[in-house]
Amino acid sequence: MGDVFEEYSEKKHEELPPLTIIQGGGTILREESDRALQYDKKSLSGYKMVKKNDFIVHLRSFEGGLEKANSDGIISPAYHTFHGNNTDSRFFYPFFRSRRFIDVLLKPHVYGIRDGKSIDIEGMKTIMIPVPSYEEQKKIGEYIELLDNLITLHQ
Repeated sequence: MGDVFEEYSEKKHEELPPLTIIQGGGTILREESDRALQYDKKSLSGYKMVKKNDFIVHLRSFEGGLEKANSDGIISPAYHTFHGNNTDSRFFYPFFRSRRFIDVLLKPHVYGIRDGKSIDIEGMKTIMIPVPSYEEQKKIGEYIELLDNLITLHQ
């Protein structure tokens, strides 16, 4: 993972909207969240910028894999942000949310007990992941997106 996705931490972007991470749903604008999240607007300069389609992981999000940013914004400094060049998030997001990734590949990098479990980010970066060509990622990602839309229509 560390060869494909680079961790970044860019702060002082108060002009961007604060985002909330929804497990299994990516990000939404914090003001649109039904959660009563309180935050000090004066501390927004310490929030991390995240760009649309980049990945987000919290040290304690061991049970849900990585999340994807649905828009540009800023997030709590407790999160880690990852960007991949020549990667299609539509391909990688379902993989990062899969049982195989969470229960098999990520598991050796999770430590602690019960609700105190955390992810070893440096260890996570050593996970071997499939990396087809960018063109193949795009085609697979488009197909997955088409299936998701079809499922949504049928529901």
